[in-house]
Amino acid sequence: MRIVKHKWGAGAALIAAMTLAGCTLDAVNPGAITEEGLQNELAIAALVNGVIGDYDEAYQRSALYSGLLSDEYRASGSWTWWHDADKIGFIDVNAPDGDLMNIPHHWWNPLSRARFLADETYGRVQEVIENPGQSPLTAMVRLYSGMAYRDIGQFFCVAAYDGGPPVQREQSLQIAKDHLTEAIQVAQAAGVDSIATMAYLQRARINLVMGDLAAAVADAQMVPDGFIWYAHFRNAAGESNDMVFQTNQRVEATVQEPFRETGDPRVPVEDTGEKGADNLTPRWDQMKYGRYENMVLGKWQEARLIEAEVLLSQGQVEPAIVLMNEVRAAAGLEALSTTLSAAEAQAALRQERKYELFLDAHRMIDMRRWGLFPDGWGATCSPLPRSETDNNVNF
Repeated sequence: MRIVKHKWGAGAALIAAMTLAGCTLDAVNPGAITEEGLQNELAIAALVNGVIGDYDEAYQRSALYSGLLSDEYRASGSWTWWHDADKIGFIDVNAPDGDLMNIPHHWWNPLSRARFLADETYGRVQEVIENPGQSPLTAMVRLYSGMAYRDIGQFFCVAAYDGGPPVQREQSLQIAKDHLTEAIQVAQAAGVDSIATMAYLQRARINLVMGDLAAAVADAQMVPDGFIWYAHFRNAAGESNDMVFQTNQRVEATVQEPFRETGDPRVPVEDTGEKGADNLTPRWDQMKYGRYENMVLGKWQEARLIEAEVLLSQGQVEPAIVLMNEVRAAAGLEALSTTLSAAEAQAALRQERKYELFLDAHRMIDMRRWGLFPDGWGATCSPLPRSETDNNVNF
């Protein structure tokens, strides 16, 4: 459900004038959604679809901003606040809220909304759906709430939920794990393998970041070859991919140097020969996604790379290379030699993740956990926006 708040102004004066003239404004909206109207499975299914749409909108924003804060995108427009974040690691919470200039504001709000609506819809599912512990609707909404909490934990330095106290990143990631675990259990009870598989992959990401390598491998191994899950976009108001609009059309950001001439088919870019909106930065457009095309939220190749990374940490070089070669074969690339040294294999693993997961909101997280940001670089995570801290008594 979307709640729209209106400001009183000229409309109030018009209403007053009409009232004085003897006009009446009595009206009934026959299509109004009532609380009673939400007490059925069809309405709940619609709410769950809304949760998915809200998360997809937040995801493309995460791909945009995390790409800007990593080495995927280069600020190339007139917004100095983007240049500061991209080039000197400074995120200004006081940047103007217009357009997408204020990074924390325009990143946190859609993600926080997606998280809140997922939790709120979960409560409705429990109240309305018979046997919610065996319902695909429960599994789906818990999957998306888990992903929202994970993104908050991964991308923000600290969180706050529903006006509550500061929540550290590890706490947000643990909440995400709990929700994903429930999604797996319910999906299995409901016989919906795809939801369980996606939840396993998301939980594997968290376990990898949190250092629980055995759990990361166990989860990744539950993801079969060929699996893929999308965020959906289309040519409709509020449903297109704004990341593509900001980069390929407005050119407020462009593909950064490390991804410009890789020769890797997984990193499709184009040298336009033009300049960005700042009339200075060379313009390289990403060609992986179109404005009305779906984006990858999760895929089997990531699972194999998680397994390979853990194997390398255990000194099992050849089995790790075999897994990397599965990923490369799917992209039509030549196999790596199984005689690579441990150091060479580790470098190859990092490059595989860098190219395979290009613009899928992974690079910033990888750079942070591998220590690739310069010392003292502030933009390894985003602060909360003032819209959250100024209105929360705990800050």
